[in-house]
Amino acid sequence: MWRMVVLLRVNTRDIGSSRSMLRARGAAEPPRAPAMRGRNDRWALVSVALMLVGCTRQPPPIAELPPPEVSVAQPVRREVLDHVVFTGNVEAVHEVEIKARVSGFVTAVHFTDGQAVSDGDLLFTIDERPFEIARDSATAEVAKQEAILAEQKSEVVRKEKLLPKGAVTQEEYEIAVAKRDANAAMLAAAKAQLAQAELDLSFCRVTSPVTGRISRRFVDVGELVSGTEASATRLTAVASIDPVYVVFEADERSVILARQRAAAKMADTEEQTVEWRNIKELAIPVDVQLVTDEGFPRRGVLDFVDIAVLAGTGTVRCRAVLENPERLLMPGMFVRARLPFGDPRSALLVPERAIGTDQGNKFVYVVDDNNRVAIRPVSLGFLSEGLRVIDAGLSEADRVITSGLTRVRPGITVRPDDA
Repeated sequence: MWRMVVLLRVNTRDIGSSRSMLRARGAAEPPRAPAMRGRNDRWALVSVALMLVGCTRQPPPIAELPPPEVSVAQPVRREVLDHVVFTGNVEAVHEVEIKARVSGFVTAVHFTDGQAVSDGDLLFTIDERPFEIARDSATAEVAKQEAILAEQKSEVVRKEKLLPKGAVTQEEYEIAVAKRDANAAMLAAAKAQLAQAELDLSFCRVTSPVTGRISRRFVDVGELVSGTEASATRLTAVASIDPVYVVFEADERSVILARQRAAAKMADTEEQTVEWRNIKELAIPVDVQLVTDEGFPRRGVLDFVDIAVLAGTGTVRCRAVLENPERLLMPGMFVRARLPFGDPRSALLVPERAIGTDQGNKFVYVVDDNNRVAIRPVSLGFLSEGLRVIDAGLSEADRVITSGLTRVRPGITVRPDDA
């Protein structure tokens, strides 16, 4: 609007200047038509009117937004136990890879893949006939050497009686004794060969060394397996399933606190200084959670802490043992291990979504009695069943905003919806 008025004024000045220049040069001024003069006057009036209208217009009123609606809730007071949570894996207490110990053809498989087995259950049978022949041959050799030894012993006794009479020489007597001793050694070797043959024959019946679950078969009936030490054929594998180990990497601070607390608790109970040789004697509890569990329903006992801390990570390898009567825990399974320390204490908890972050500082929004928002710095603890422990910064009477945090800021008025 203002730009239009300025342009009209500039054009009027330009027209006046052109007429003055013509009069100064003595040129004849073109006659001005009365209609043209009136038209310029009308444009000037229109410009002035538009300018006055633009100066007197009032801005439209700004609509006032209603207070944002937010959900608020008071902190929950609950008894909690300080702890740290680590990720780990399940390991079998006994896991054995079964390989052939003699060479031969597999004649029978006595299990179904994945089934439960007990210590001593028959798993495979390898052709026994060659080993039965070897055993019988070794048995005959033992009998032969026993007969020869018996003859040599009689010969020694006979020559020993004739020696004082001069019927035999001392040399002949010593040769008989040497033959007897040699035959005794050969009998011992024959008996060793018989024991080896019987052992090889027993290896034809492959049995389970532990109680647990068996893997799939890697060979089938009719296949030739090798029993040589360097290239023994893998037959299957068996792993124990009850109890099981849970292995995890814990930071050194948590392990020290848990161990000190357990030792102090045991000393208070026994009213004397505790001397322990094994970490399992302290009975430090370890709670375990599967990916499908709510909370940590499974409890074990810490039974091993490695002898050294990894300098690069500051962690130490720990192991807990726990019962597995339902047989849900399997080797290699991912779990979360919770290592508690200290005594149960009362604490305030708020939903995790109610916590905000400002350059690394944690805070929550609270609503006062006038429904005004205030920011409250807080000190956080651990996460317990979806709620965050608040160590400092809140009271039980505070009303904490739990949803709608993006619509609020300190000092504004809100419409709280108490959950």
